[in-house]
Amino acid sequence: MEFETILLDKKDKIATITFNRPEKMNAASPAVFRDLDNACTDIENDDDIRVVILTGSGEAFSAGADVERFEFDKIIFGMDFIENVAHAFMHFEYLPKPIIAAVNGYAYGYGTGITLACDIVIASEKAKFGTKEVNWGQVPIETLLRGAEILGKRTIAYMALTGTTFSAQEAKEVGLVNRVVPHDQLMEETWKLAESVSKGAPLAQKAIKRVLNRKCREEWDWTIAMMPSIFASEDVAEARAAFMAKRKPEFKGR
Repeated sequence: MEFETILLDKKDKIATITFNRPEKMNAASPAVFRDLDNACTDIENDDDIRVVILTGSGEAFSAGADVERFEFDKIIFGMDFIENVAHAFMHFEYLPKPIIAAVNGYAYGYGTGITLACDIVIASEKAKFGTKEVNWGQVPIETLLRGAEILGKRTIAYMALTGTTFSAQEAKEVGLVNRVVPHDQLMEETWKLAESVSKGAPLAQKAIKRVLNRKCREEWDWTIAMMPSIFASEDVAEARAAFMAKRKPEFKGR
């Protein structure tokens, strides 16, 4: 199967998904979410694959959303978009095979959010994390949903309301990352872990994921109902216009 925005490689029971938009710092676009959902379907149907690694090409894991691709002047556009996002995130959490994020660089906005949908997170010492959506009139919904449970209300409120950047070590201290490793050892260490996990009992691993992610569908159903109205706000339109004009947005709370 070929993809527009990612690479999918399979070897020794391990599938590696690589964000492949280095010229855009692997920013997420609607095509990225479709490709991730389709890749998950491919992996789920492949009985030879036991573990998934998710990483990025170039200097970034994913530096957030591709703002140029997001235009929501009608509610229906926002509805279509958030449903597309939800399919990818829910598929990550319901995929009956462990997913390990190997965070190689910048993980902002969506980049932070998708790590929360993964089961284990290994970060390069050069990795950076942050939820920058508030700077563009947006709500980091996937980060709020999973982050409040994983990181706690105080930490996720600080991240989401301030847009602060966390180093890899700071991310580990708050529970976003399991391990921090030297940059040049990231994929080697992640591969070793994936090989170990691939030898585990698949039915037990499936059950563990299902229990841990049991609230996923309920939370995303609520999100699908709420987010289109945010996307259609004047503030979001202003943020996109400011991005295209390379200026700071002027928000009015409308």
